[in-house]
Amino acid sequence: KTGRATMFECVMPPAFILITGAVLVALARPTLRPAIALLAPLITLYAIWQVPDGVQLTTTFLGYQIELVEGSALRRLFATVFALMAFGGVLFAFRQSKWYELSAAMVYAAGAIGVSFAGDLITLFIFWELMALSSTIVVWCGGTETARAAGIRYAIVHLTGGLILKIGIEGIYVATGSLEIQALTLDSFATWMVFIGVLINAA
Repeated sequence: KTGRATMFECVMPPAFILITGAVLVALARPTLRPAIALLAPLITLYAIWQVPDGVQLTTTFLGYQIELVEGSALRRLFATVFALMAFGGVLFAFRQSKWYELSAAMVYAAGAIGVSFAGDLITLFIFWELMALSSTIVVWCGGTETARAAGIRYAIVHLTGGLILKIGIEGIYVATGSLEIQALTLDSFATWMVFIGVLINAA
């Protein structure tokens, strides 16, 4: 796989832009939070469509070469949907939501965008678990005992799916020696684990 990276993409991949926006929402004065929360998804959307096809950004993590950003038409399409959903959600909720609920929801969308552009299974798993953590916080923001209990149940199910996904990823790496994301055929225990883990968390 080949690709190129611009300065903009290297410094701030699309998912990181939305995470930065979430941090700024947490730190900003209340009067500035709506503007930041609305602008961050739009800037992210622009960045999404600046990502060319192919691997654009790699780094080393725990001794593994990981591909933080890999572009393709399908990846850009999914990331676009998540960025638009983030904008729509903020537009609907910024007057009612607490700042930490807005931030958590933005981080959740960033995780989904990170998954969309992940070029390897480690990057996919990291962003997948970021989605689990941030979405649990969103549920807890209900502030009631029911919300807390629902958040715990949600976290347990999501983390169970993540554990199954991790088992599948490890099995694929042992079998193939590669962490690249490729089309999977359900012909082994590892690929079935990946499939089941994705289904649990998608549901």
